[in-house]
Order: sequence, then structure tokens, then C-alpha cells
Amino acid sequence: MQISKIFIGFLFTILLHVTIFYSGVIEYFDLKIYDAIHKTVNNEDIKTSVVVVDIDEKSLHYLGQWPWSRLVLTNLIKSINSQRPTSVGMDIVFAEHDKTSPNQLKSFYEKYFSTKISVGGLSDALQDNDKIFASALQDIKSVLPVYMNNSMKNKNSCFFPKSNQNIAFATSEYLKSKYILCNIKELQKSAHSVGFINSQRDIDGLFRRVPLFIKYNTHIIPSFGLANLLSVDKLNVKDNLVSILGHTFVMGSNSEVLLDFYEKDKYETISALDVLTHKVNAKKLQGKFVLIGTSAVGLHDRYMISSADVIPGVFVHATLIDNILNDTLRYQPEMIKSINFLLSVLLSVLLVYLLYKKKYLNLLVLFLFFSIVAALFGIYFLHSNIYISIGYFLIPFSLHFFIINVIFIFLHYRDRQKFYKDLTKAHSSAIDSMALVAETRDTDTGAHIQRTKKYMVLLAKYLCKKSIYKDTVNQDFIDLLYRAAPLHDIGKVGIPDSILQKPGKFTDEEFIIMKKHSEIGKNIIQNAMKNNEKNRFLKIAYNIAYYHHEKWDGSGYPCSLKGSEIPLEARIMAIADVYDALISRRCYKLSFSYDDSENIIINGSGTHFDPILVEAFVVLKEKFKKIAESIKE
Repeated sequence: MQISKIFIGFLFTILLHVTIFYSGVIEYFDLKIYDAIHKTVNNEDIKTSVVVVDIDEKSLHYLGQWPWSRLVLTNLIKSINSQRPTSVGMDIVFAEHDKTSPNQLKSFYEKYFSTKISVGGLSDALQDNDKIFASALQDIKSVLPVYMNNSMKNKNSCFFPKSNQNIAFATSEYLKSKYILCNIKELQKSAHSVGFINSQRDIDGLFRRVPLFIKYNTHIIPSFGLANLLSVDKLNVKDNLVSILGHTFVMGSNSEVLLDFYEKDKYETISALDVLTHKVNAKKLQGKFVLIGTSAVGLHDRYMISSADVIPGVFVHATLIDNILNDTLRYQPEMIKSINFLLSVLLSVLLVYLLYKKKYLNLLVLFLFFSIVAALFGIYFLHSNIYISIGYFLIPFSLHFFIINVIFIFLHYRDRQKFYKDLTKAHSSAIDSMALVAETRDTDTGAHIQRTKKYMVLLAKYLCKKSIYKDTVNQDFIDLLYRAAPLHDIGKVGIPDSILQKPGKFTDEEFIIMKKHSEIGKNIIQNAMKNNEKNRFLKIAYNIAYYHHEKWDGSGYPCSLKGSEIPLEARIMAIADVYDALISRRCYKLSFSYDDSENIIINGSGTHFDPILVEAFVVLKEKFKKIAESIKE
């Protein structure tokens, strides 16, 4: 039986881990852990080598709607080039010819209106804006983007510049694309390099990573950011190590790398309008990698990053370049995920074993130790630009720990409930036995104990249902009343047998001695209360034993209390005790009929008994009778 329990525990652990793994929960929260650890990395000293020339709202307002004429972009390129940048990349795919070119206008009118037009005053060199733009691109180290995916269904035939054609290395682990969207041929041939601008958000919708390479047919296309570096240096790739411009970094599965995004004010940004109107410092762009992109609403891809900032796509490429040049590019080894997950399974099995052995402290220490160690390792390696995917260990391990603790709490609660239930039964039995010691010396029997406590509970439940004495009466009070009732005459153990068992009426002296049983009972219970004064059960038992012979009009004993001065539990006991004494036969008297007994109780309202309790008795008298008949002497 014991072996089967621990086997079930091990099986549960494995099934839980497999379920979590395939649910995507681990991947999701692993990303959140990465974001949390990333905040511990200080990038205050980062120096940017990229300037973003932004086609912003100001530029659009001044120069008109997008797309601009290629002549405007030519002027922009020439203005940038005059400041001698390292390279110029344009985060814009020019997949169509410029519709504002004179030759394009002629074709448009002839095609749609069957009308031939002429544009006078322009030389042949000014008839094609695309050629003018291509010439400007050819004069600088320019980089153009391409877009790759598997669903566009277009069959573009692309020209790839020489710098791209020189990329040749193993491609088995790289992403592959069936289709590609290129720039028009004139422009693509003029570019020094091309790179893809594709990106993919993580499972939580945030952007953290980019692939460095995607294979298209026989070509390996670099990312747009990396292509800008390729315009000034050769690329060296060996296994998963990449070297360029004297910087070496590691790429993960599918050539993916994790980006270290900076605060927005870290990115150097200049309005395209300021460049065109020559309002930029002459040294602002010198020696920089210049990326032309747009932050204008509606013109750019929007990427939400873990800081909750929304950035334009050009910032992604700027980040990649700066990460490489600042040696802050990160990668995530794929194999470490499996190692962490397997470690979680093994340690979770150990947790189950410790739970089975009831080594709860060891279980807690083990969980805390490995969780803290995993977190520290995660922080340490991230500072070394490696994310070791600690979520694949912490998430299933922590969830498993939580679940087994819930199971433990349930089992512990069940066991404690059983323990307290058994203890309560034993306690009640012990109390009944103590009470029976006194009862067996009297002419009463154990049946008197059973009946009186049932009468009291019957009355108390009625009060609770009707919200009478609601400040006192609740289920806890009723339970304690039931357990304490048998002690009402415990003081009779101190009364001599000659008096206690006398068959006739007491003399005045004997009655004085007999009345002392309330005081004796009080002293017995009070002695038990010395080390447990706040015990509510003992307090109720004390009140019942000491005050149950008090009367509503103050004529009772031992303290001559009156009305509500008498504790409620004692007032309830008074009715139960007197009623049972009346209907029972004793050696000194015959039993009264039920009707006579009921009338005596009712007539005692306001003198002997609490009138409110007598009203309840009237309602319940038939049930009192049923209890009396069900428990005979």
C-alpha cells in the first residue's frame, strides 16, 4: 500500500511536468523571468554607433504625404552622405516604381486614358526618378531591406549584391523562406548589401529577439541590422560563433539572438526634415551607421517590448547594430531548456519522496535552495550575455511544489480534523464518565445526562434559528453547550451518600449541604481553568455547574442572581434539568406526567425561568417529550 502511494506520487509528478511543458505555460513565464532578470543589467554606459534619420510627423507635414518622390529621398541620401557616415540603411522596401517619374506618368496616362502626354523641359537623365535614386545609392555604402515569408505567394526574382553572395556556410539550423519581396531591380543592384526586416513576436506578444539569417533558395540573407555591418566588413561564421568588425558573439537556435533594448533617450534620432534643410551639425552623422526609418503613425511597424514601450521597427535594427558593437548581444541555448526541465523533474520527484517521508523542513529547504541558486545563476549568466532559460526549471518546479503543498495541507487538514474529532469524542466520553461518577452516587442515571444535553441543544438551536440572543448563540456555542452539559452536577461527588441517596425529603440542614454541590462543581472546574483561563468550554461548564440552580426572580442559589445576570447557558440548563427531574422517577418521588411537567415549567416563567426560554419551550415541548421517550432509564 505504501509503495503504491509513492508510485502514484512519482507518476503524478511526471504527468504534471509533461502537461505543463506542452501547455506553453513554461515558455510564457520563462520570458517573464527573462524580463525580470534583464532589469538587473545596467546599460547606462552604452555608446551608440547608430543614428536614426526619422521620417516623422514633422517631415510629412512639411513635405506632404507618403510615399515621397524618389527625388526627395535622393536629396536626403546626398545630404546624409555629405557628412561621411559609415553606411546608410533604408528601412523601406521599394517594391514598385516611383509613380511621380515623368516616364511613369506617361505610361499611366497611356494605359488608363489612352492619352500620350509629354513632359517638356527635362533631359533624358531626369525622366526616371528610380535611376536617379539608384545612382545616389550606388555612390555610398547603402543597405536596402527585403521582406521574407512563407505566405506571400509571389515569385520575385531578386538580385543580391556581392556582399550577400559571399555569405556561404551551413544552413541546416536557419529559418527558411519560400517567398521574398524585393526592391525594384535598379535599386537592388545599386545597394551595397540587403537584409531582411522580418520579425516575430514571442508567445506573449512582446518583441525580444531576431534571427540573424534566413535562407531563401540557395541564398543566406542576413538581418537588416547585420547587413549594415556587412557593408563595411566581412562576416566570419563558425558553428554558432559570428565575428564581424572585431566583435564575436554567439547565436542560438535558428540563428536567433536576444536584443538588449535601451531607454528611448539612448537612441540618437534626427528628423529627416532637419537633414534636408541642413539644420544638423556637420559631425552628427560622421562615422555613424545611419538608418532611415519612420516613427510616423500609420507608416511603421509597431513593436511592444518588455518595458511596455512601443518602438518603430527601425529601432530594432539600430539595437542589433549597437548590441553587436557594444558586445551586449545575448543568446539562449536551446539544449539548456531540456536540461533545466529534466532537473526540475528529478528534484520534483525528490520533493515527493520527502513529502512521503514527512520530512517537511527538508522539503522546504530543498525548494528554497535550488530556487535561489537557479535565480542567481540566471542573473550571473545574463550578465555574460547568456540566458540559461531558468524558467524551464523554476516554473514546473515551483508549480509542483505549490501543488504538493496544497495536497499536504489538505491531507494535514484531514488528519487534524480526524484527530480533533477523535479527541472530541474521547473528551466527551471522559466528561460523560466523570459526570456519571457523580450520577451513579445519586439516584439519577446516565440517561439523565444524555437527555439534558439534548434538551439544551434543542433549545439553543431554536434560539439560533430565530436569532434570539444572537450575540451569544451560534453553532460554536451549541457544540460547547452539548459537551459541557454533563458536568452540571459534577459537584455531587462531594456530597455524602447519606444525603445524596436519601429516599425521603431533606431536612433544612441536609438541604444546605446538598446545595453545596454547585459550589463544589464550580471549584472542580475552576481548578481545571487555572492553566487555561480563556478556554471557552471550561467557562461554559463553570457557568452551568455553578449557576444552574439560580432563578429568574433572584430566589435561587448559590448567588441569588436575577434575570440576565444569570449566564444564558445556566438558564437553558435550568429548564432542561428541572423538566427531566420532573418526568423522572426517583427514590424520593414518583415521576410527573408530561402535561404536569410542562405546566410547571410554563408556570415558572418569570419566576424560576427566563420567560423567553419558556416561550421557546412551549414551541418545542413535543420534541422534549420525544427525546424523553427515546432515552429511557
